[in-house]
Amino acid sequence: MASDEDEDTQLRIAALRNAEEILLARQRAEQALRGANEALEQKNAELQEQREWFRVTLSSIGDAVITTDLHGNVTFLNPVAEQLTGWTSAEAQGRRLNEIFNIINENTRQGVEHPVDRVLREGRVVGLANHTALISRHGTITAIEDSAAPIRDAHGRLAGAVMVFHDVTERRQTEAALNASENRFRAIFSQAAVGIALTDLQGRFLQVNARLAEISGYSVEELKDRSVLQVTHPHEITATEDAMRRLLAEEIPQFALQKRWVRKDGTTVWTLSTVTLIRDSAGQPLHFVGIVEDITERRRADEAMARLAAVIASSDDAILSMTLDAEILSWNSSAERMFGYTKSEMIGQSPNILIPPERAEEESAILEQIRAGGRIEHFHTVRRRKDGAMLDVSIAVSPINDAHGHVIGASKITRDITHRKRAEEALQEETRILEILNRTGAAIASQLDLESLVQTVTDSATQLSGAKFGAFFYNVSNDKGESFLLFSLSGASREAFEKFGMPRNTPIFGPTFRAARVVRSADVTQDENYGLMAPHHGMPKGHLPVRSYLAVPVVSRSGEVIGGLFFGHPDVNVFSERSERLIVGIAGQAAVAIDNARLYEAAQREIAIRERAEATLRETDRRKDEFLATLAHELRNPLAPIRQAALISKTPGASDAQKRWSHDVITRQVHHMSLLLDDLLDISRVTRGTLELRLETTDLNDVIEAAIETARPTIDAKRHELRVEKPQESLQIVADPLRLAQILSNLLTNAAKYTDPQGQIVLKVECAADHITLSVKDTGIGIPPDAIADVFEMFAQVRSSQDRSEGGLGIGLALSKGLVELHGGHIEARSAGAGQGSEFTVRLPRRVLPVAVASAVNLPAKEPCVRRRILIADDNRDAAQSLAMLLELEGHDVRVVHDGHAAVEAFGEFRPEVVLLDIGMPGLDGYEVARAVRQDSLGRAVKLVALTGWGQDRDKARALAAGFNHHFTKPVEPGRISELLRSIGRS
Repeated sequence: MASDEDEDTQLRIAALRNAEEILLARQRAEQALRGANEALEQKNAELQEQREWFRVTLSSIGDAVITTDLHGNVTFLNPVAEQLTGWTSAEAQGRRLNEIFNIINENTRQGVEHPVDRVLREGRVVGLANHTALISRHGTITAIEDSAAPIRDAHGRLAGAVMVFHDVTERRQTEAALNASENRFRAIFSQAAVGIALTDLQGRFLQVNARLAEISGYSVEELKDRSVLQVTHPHEITATEDAMRRLLAEEIPQFALQKRWVRKDGTTVWTLSTVTLIRDSAGQPLHFVGIVEDITERRRADEAMARLAAVIASSDDAILSMTLDAEILSWNSSAERMFGYTKSEMIGQSPNILIPPERAEEESAILEQIRAGGRIEHFHTVRRRKDGAMLDVSIAVSPINDAHGHVIGASKITRDITHRKRAEEALQEETRILEILNRTGAAIASQLDLESLVQTVTDSATQLSGAKFGAFFYNVSNDKGESFLLFSLSGASREAFEKFGMPRNTPIFGPTFRAARVVRSADVTQDENYGLMAPHHGMPKGHLPVRSYLAVPVVSRSGEVIGGLFFGHPDVNVFSERSERLIVGIAGQAAVAIDNARLYEAAQREIAIRERAEATLRETDRRKDEFLATLAHELRNPLAPIRQAALISKTPGASDAQKRWSHDVITRQVHHMSLLLDDLLDISRVTRGTLELRLETTDLNDVIEAAIETARPTIDAKRHELRVEKPQESLQIVADPLRLAQILSNLLTNAAKYTDPQGQIVLKVECAADHITLSVKDTGIGIPPDAIADVFEMFAQVRSSQDRSEGGLGIGLALSKGLVELHGGHIEARSAGAGQGSEFTVRLPRRVLPVAVASAVNLPAKEPCVRRRILIADDNRDAAQSLAMLLELEGHDVRVVHDGHAAVEAFGEFRPEVVLLDIGMPGLDGYEVARAVRQDSLGRAVKLVALTGWGQDRDKARALAAGFNHHFTKPVEPGRISELLRSIGRS
């Protein structure tokens, strides 16, 4: 019995030793079994303890363990084996191993030879076949891997087998994923749309794909004989080497360079090369992996887009893009400035917000044409700003196509042509009026036939006033001494009168025309007397449909009312103050011409008075020439910049900015010319003694209200306080109410202009038995004592006030003085000095005796230029800048200043060869500048040219005495300046 136990013990020890050899195949099993072996060696005598140790050890190892006896029957399953097979150790004990451990080929699902059978048959360790799977008791299939080994007794005899296996499902899945990933990588590497390269640490190609070969122009095999640096453009080699060095030094994790590659054929291609460093398991650098993308076309597109974006950002035009459904996609800064809407306000909106309601169909028509692939070029229309203001614009629209040529949107460019259009309209209107005036003046001057003359006046005045109906009723006496009216008709009134059987020049016997006052009504139906006057009590039956009305008397030099010009229009507010002034001017010319015609007819009837008639005509011509000379003098200043700006706009080399600037100059100067004409016509009549007062008993309060109304915009613009001090009772005076209001409005406007904002102006009225005193006092800049005597001179402006002036000819006070004197009154100015304010006092008698005032005029003259250093000094900025621009376009080096002191300073710095000097400048006038320049040693050789509006002989003599070489009267023909400069160059 003891021997059996000994034998059993020896067998178990041998089995344990064999199991220890198997477990050595896995590190954890080896450690566990080694510990068990040592424990068995130490405690051989304590078998039961050893058995427990063995059970615990096999139960705690990570692998599944199954032991069998010599016949292949299961003797033991550890917990892992129980879990994988689905059998407990107790259930499996004594059963055939094939029943407990059911294995198949995991790929084919076919049964495989059991490894324990081989162990028991061959007595050696047997590993499991690849792709083995275990089917558990519950049908679960698990991929396994490991081996089986024999168990031997103490004598080395085969006693059984032990099988050790473990679950490799997760590893198999990982391997499968790795294989799939590797296959995908190989496919990506070979078929990638970008170039991929593996290089050594010196950049030599080890492996490249087909796309990289295509980018470089080399074959795959040719690239393997080259390095990255050999195909890099010489200009990018240094940057590439530096990036590789930094990557190796671990300064950067990777790098990406935009650089050029040199292809095999010598051409270059732009690439984006992204490079990463691969390290081995020890962290040592192993290879470079690079991704190379051909970005040549992208760079070209980016550069084109950058250029396009710069053009759009810097354009003065509004540029936007939109969908075919009229949704705005982009909105540049010029569009923000032009329309007042920000980008955020307009993106996603419809452009219809900019379109006036009456033009709502335009956008749909534009989009319809764009959808058809058409374009819109230079479409002139009107658009509305955010603030409601209307803009005249020129629009160009182009379709936006996708890659397939399909229209997907529209690009719209809008140019603001408001100023250009207004300038063109103003210029056209002024040109039209000047042409009519010239034509009328020439026709009137050449007409001696009274009937033709009257018709010419009627037609021209109707056209100038904008009337629809025009008529000229004039007084005639026959040989019998009978007085009657004749009339000349124009426009629709001629047809209407003839329709009622009253052709032209049908005599109307009875009272002749005697009215000597201009009547202008914006709407006759709103007149307080409308409908009250007999016999018609309103508009006579069959009368022309008149709402706007203008009547201007035609008064001869002798004060006789010759007749009257009458104009009507069915609309309201047609006739303006300007219309009235133009017609008054025509009436004056008509009066002179009718006088001439009458004198001519009288000369035909009475040869005896021919000499007197001829003298009268000569006097009339002389006065007309004086008037035209004065008018020409004052028109020369604005005509010069207009002419020069017009030449700039026509010059092929002129930029768009220069052309826009020239249009602005023309607009300003044409407006300035209109104001000049208004004042000059009045001052001309005063100084030549042709202005006739229309005297009547006038309420002074009405005159004061009219004057304040006229000056109110200037007063309010500077937020002045206006105080009126006058008696409570009504003040009656015999005067011309229009001219008296003109006197007061000139004084109030003058006070407002030369008083700092929020100043005080006082209009005071004092009455005496034989005169009335009107005074205007301000808190403005005052008048120096030495300038008091000059303030009423024509075109005079106090020097200290020139920088504060807001425009004008300096004739307002001269005109007021003339009008006051025509009323038999007196005007004077007082001031405590600069900064002390001013006071202008008008003293008018209760009985007015008009006083004629004489005037002096001057004559025109001209001159021009070559390639030199030229200094221009002129306080008329438009004239100076436009002349400078013309000379610069001819290649001259030009410097511009705007006052005398700046001219002297610029001469010292600039050292010009030619100086073009205006005479009437602030600071130092042109004569003083010329004398200062001539005192300088270098100034003796310079050519001084006077550019002035005064062109009389004494003016030229004074200029030459001051040191000028040449004297030109404005406006100067630029071609003459160029010729002068060429002649200076030749000399």
